[in-house]
Amino acid sequence: MKIVWERSVYVGNVPVFCTICGHQSYPIRSKNQLLLAVLYDKQGVVRGEVCRDCVAAGSEGIKARLHERIEALQTKMAELQLVAQEDVETPTLEQEFQVHRGQ
Repeated sequence: MKIVWERSVYVGNVPVFCTICGHQSYPIRSKNQLLLAVLYDKQGVVRGEVCRDCVAAGSEGIKARLHERIEALQTKMAELQLVAQEDVETPTLEQEFQVHRGQ
């Protein structure tokens, strides 16, 4: 994997989500252009954008952050699997109407 600073392909100063840590990040302005750190795999395929904090963390810091994110996502996935095991009872149409009518 390799991180390269590149001109943003997005219009304007729009936020992106870091592939490493998942936090929101904005492009940096340099020489009248907006730049993003882009993560490429060995085949040259873009894997996403990377925030400045993760770039600054270096290779070992990035590995640690990835492991933290993997653990958090696995925990969240386990929680969602528990929720998916139960049936969800939704409000009736009449109950929905009552909410919107303020009753």
